Amino acid sequence: MKKTIFLCFGLFAVVLLCIFLPKKSMSKRIAENTSYSISSRYTLREYEGQIAVFSDDSEMPVKVFDTAVSALPQSDREQLKLGITVETPEELQKLIEDFTG
Repeated sequence: MKKTIFLCFGLFAVVLLCIFLPKKSMSKRIAENTSYSISSRYTLREYEGQIAVFSDDSEMPVKVFDTAVSALPQSDREQLKLGITVETPEELQKLIEDFTG
């Protein structure tokens, strides 16, 4: 009986916490999931035929987009083959919009 009461109280406490804890905005969650940080440099380049974002000199992308590089004009494909490096998240966002928008 005591275990049941304790379990019910614990479950009730968890439900209350879920209801009243502040929720993160969607844009903040997206920013956290993409792992973009202010101190990094970003490179947009091809990864397995798709457009991808790389942080600093990483070999693994932090984000891969559904945009096929083969669908882009030749000049864009050449730029992505070499990689396009930017310094800020704002520059990165504009570059992403230009290539995937």
